[in-house]
Amino acid sequence: MMRTYEAFFNQLKSVGIQLNELQKQAVTHQGGPLVVFAGPGSGKTTVLTCRASYLMQVVQIEPRHLLIVTFTKAAAREMSDRLASLPGMDAIRAQSARIGTFHSVFLRILLQVMGSVPKLLEDREQRQVLRQLLLAAGKEGSPEETAELTAKIGLCKNKLIMPQQIRAKKQENIEFKKIFEQYEEWKQEHHRWDYDDIQVACYRLLAERPDVRNEYAGRYRHILVDEFQDTNLVQYAILKMLSTKAELTLVGDDDQSIYRFRGAEVDYLLSFEQQHRATKIVLATNYRSAEPIIATAKASINHNQKREPKHYTGINRSGERPLLITPSDEHREAVEIAKRIDRMLQNGDSSRNIAVLYRTNLQGQAVVEQLALRSIPFSLQESEDQFYRRWQVHDLVCYFKLACNLSDWDSFKQIVNRPNRFINETGLQTWLVSPTQNTDLAQLSKSPLVPRQPRHKLQELTWDLKKITGMSPQEALRFVRKKIGYDRYLESFVAQTGQNRQTVFEPVELLEQIVRPFGSVADFLAHVEKLRSAIDQAGGTDNGVQFMTFHRAKGLEFKTVFLVGVVNGIVPHNKSLSAKHGMEALEEERRLFYVGLTRAKDRLILSAPKQYRGEKVKQSPFLKEIADTIRLAEVGP
Repeated sequence: MMRTYEAFFNQLKSVGIQLNELQKQAVTHQGGPLVVFAGPGSGKTTVLTCRASYLMQVVQIEPRHLLIVTFTKAAAREMSDRLASLPGMDAIRAQSARIGTFHSVFLRILLQVMGSVPKLLEDREQRQVLRQLLLAAGKEGSPEETAELTAKIGLCKNKLIMPQQIRAKKQENIEFKKIFEQYEEWKQEHHRWDYDDIQVACYRLLAERPDVRNEYAGRYRHILVDEFQDTNLVQYAILKMLSTKAELTLVGDDDQSIYRFRGAEVDYLLSFEQQHRATKIVLATNYRSAEPIIATAKASINHNQKREPKHYTGINRSGERPLLITPSDEHREAVEIAKRIDRMLQNGDSSRNIAVLYRTNLQGQAVVEQLALRSIPFSLQESEDQFYRRWQVHDLVCYFKLACNLSDWDSFKQIVNRPNRFINETGLQTWLVSPTQNTDLAQLSKSPLVPRQPRHKLQELTWDLKKITGMSPQEALRFVRKKIGYDRYLESFVAQTGQNRQTVFEPVELLEQIVRPFGSVADFLAHVEKLRSAIDQAGGTDNGVQFMTFHRAKGLEFKTVFLVGVVNGIVPHNKSLSAKHGMEALEEERRLFYVGLTRAKDRLILSAPKQYRGEKVKQSPFLKEIADTIRLAEVGP
């Protein structure tokens, strides 16, 4: 049923959707490409869904001629559900529109043209293949090393760079190219693809087949793209080929472009207006946050030079000025934040409306531990529930477990050569074949089956473990690191693999902070089991205080937000600030900080410890930029 302009907006108003004038302009625009800069809390999703509905109901575009591209499956589902719920729409009509992620849209094209594609590697399978290639190349194949390789290959493909195009001179690049080649050969041999291959294959199909390109370019009259600031080279190239006969609507926020490490190019958004003679609309009214939070966020992001100028405003919602706390170290930071959260919950706040955000995965762990001690519910995303699975942490916990139970053979096997005691696995299998003879490590260390040299090493380990049982966890951890030699093992690992020393040692330094409250090794191990149980129960749900990185928090909002570890070297992060990228890298780090700031609706607390990982640190330079908009907490939480 056709609706008039007035009837369309009256019906929206009847269900509580009242758009401002700029939002209406974005919804109703016709006659050429449109680029919409949509700031935090500006109603971006509402504008997109209302525009899709307007095109179908007022302009009378058939749903099948409308393509809406999102960056995540969750966003695609939300878009479809919200579109179906609008006046005049229903689920059938909404689902008739082509709504999906870049990957799903490209995969649909490939399947329609080719009939089938190779079986896709799941993330876990991809990591396993790459780890085996690393091991074959004489590398350690650690989870961090494998993750870094996975990301580097993905970045190359997002920039349409394949192994044969790499001109490597440095040894590390030569090694990367070789493993990249072997990975591509393995996939070809096993008839498999990874998810990045979908984009590369779709690009090649459209670029090399004019008939296919023309057919698909003729299918759509309107293409709407969400989060356009995160678009990479291959996505943008395909989008241009698909839109030669369609009107493009691009919605994004250059101030929230935070995926350069995946190949995202904010320039595509910033230059679109000029290159395509597009109409530009800036949605700068923030309906989410209280005025003091908007003022802080604005003070921060205005320091970026490479951006579309915007005059952010709120809707005159009053609130407290953001608060800065400066605890002595990460332990005090975690204690103070946990106390504040406890007090908020006692005052009636909902735990699911509180978020703890951080730059890197490990930063939230100390706060998680403190909430667990207080039995405060929390929720970790699956990818961020990894601290006790880090191999370094797992090793040290195994030392503790073996000290408490000399019959824990799984823990023994884990640490027997960390540091290297030159005890080979074949020998271990022989010595442990009869558990009735060797019921614990103390007995094994006296067994005549064990040759003299390894027997001496096992006796030394047994003596050291017995000493641990009488120590506090903090003393025990330092004993394992310094006396037993675990730090020497890590230094050797760094030297052999070339991995970043700070990255390798960081989980161990954090564990030093975490064990501090516990009186005995047994108490700490009981806490670890309790914590694991709490994490298993919480899963990836949204029940409880939400823990996530700045990256993962993008697009979400919470009544109260804590930003932890706002110190120089972390925010901005040293690893992201290279001389090669200079100001560009710094501005992306500031955008990431801005994303964290703008998740808060009513209350924002920033924390900058005076010590971090046992060393004195300076506050983040970003805090100086917002100093006039925040208040400093008095001593104590």
